[in-house]
Amino acid sequence: MTKPKTIYDIFKTKGQPTLTYVKREKGHFEEILEAALESKGTLCLLTGPSKTGKTSLFTRVAEELGLEILKVRCDKSVTPTEFWKRALEEINFDRLESIEKGKGKELVVGVALEGKIGWSWLLASLTGKANLSRNTTETEIESRNRILADPAPSHLIPVLRQLPILLVVEDFHYLSPDTQETIFQQWKVFVDNEVSVVVVGTTHHAADLAYANKDLVGRISHVDLPKWQIADLEKILNMGFGYLKITIQNNLKRLIAEESAGLPIITQAICRQMLIRKSIKEVSNIDTATQFNDHDVRAALHDVALLEYNQFSSLYDNLIRGPRKRARLYDTYELILSTFTLDPLSFSLSRDELDGRLKKLPLPEEKRPPAASLNATLAALGRFQDRIGFSLLEWIPKHRRLFIVEPSFLFYLRWRESRAPKSKTDELRDLLNKLLGIKDSSI
Repeated sequence: MTKPKTIYDIFKTKGQPTLTYVKREKGHFEEILEAALESKGTLCLLTGPSKTGKTSLFTRVAEELGLEILKVRCDKSVTPTEFWKRALEEINFDRLESIEKGKGKELVVGVALEGKIGWSWLLASLTGKANLSRNTTETEIESRNRILADPAPSHLIPVLRQLPILLVVEDFHYLSPDTQETIFQQWKVFVDNEVSVVVVGTTHHAADLAYANKDLVGRISHVDLPKWQIADLEKILNMGFGYLKITIQNNLKRLIAEESAGLPIITQAICRQMLIRKSIKEVSNIDTATQFNDHDVRAALHDVALLEYNQFSSLYDNLIRGPRKRARLYDTYELILSTFTLDPLSFSLSRDELDGRLKKLPLPEEKRPPAASLNATLAALGRFQDRIGFSLLEWIPKHRRLFIVEPSFLFYLRWRESRAPKSKTDELRDLLNKLLGIKDSSI
């Protein structure tokens, strides 16, 4: 592991964390995924909310198994043919050969091609011919073109069986339902050839499609990552600040972990922002006597909400406006969102809990929406979000419960406005204003 030079190397919000990588729940998920990959012919479904560490998990497990990742990203435009073509195009034979040579290993390629691998080797493997030559560049190009002209899942089998490669499919949920179903039906060729693959999605719906294919029953390992536990998020702080030899009070660690919305990326960002606010960036310039207080943490939480998650700003504005704002008597959309800013932090609220929190909001009685207005808003929420092209809230009538779909949006809601404690001067000013009947706090 490369020695970190800056706080960005320690508290990472992009790429794979190294020094602050935590095996959550004592390595439970790493063990499940590793066992699934080593059980040949397993379809490993890796699901969970956005930013819960799915990429970090499969990257770490692949590294521990000595596998290079062959990653395919999906989008709505991808057809089954285009899907397999993208996978094949991502293969970097030169990199694989150089990596193995660096390890002092001989690749077992299965055909006599002067010990080399490439498109000619792959074509020979597919056709069963071992007498193809790699003496000319044209041969490689021609072989590549022949394979990509009619791409199929079977074309990947020699690569995945004989080379240290793990196929990972990301953003599978973006594919159209028909494409998903077709690809899952084609996946049987991997099972038959004892090749394990990883499919990553943000919801559990991918598993429903997989189990719809009877041929895959018994060959699926579903790893569903929940939001992180407080204790595991605290380990990130312990590792990072421990490396810097900076002491953080336990109550502050708890506050950071609790307010991270169950997402390690937010914990990393908060820790980094705390250091930035103290003008600390270089590891070599760390003052181990640096101290943090409650105000420092809350200010960093507010900073991260505005700097890292400000993309929610326009979405928030659209939500609080709601449909037909001019015709509405109550700001029900804005008030519903406001209930999630109250303590304790919750990713979902029952109808009764929603009513209870609304009563806690400091509102004049004439501004408090009646039950009929709330019911109408909740019923229209899904259609309204479909019209404006995003979904951050989901009302489930059967359970009479409102859910935050995107965990980081809950963090933004709670910290978009500063919640830092007031100074003694501010408290005295507010008291004086109250006594004098002055609403404007600037005197």
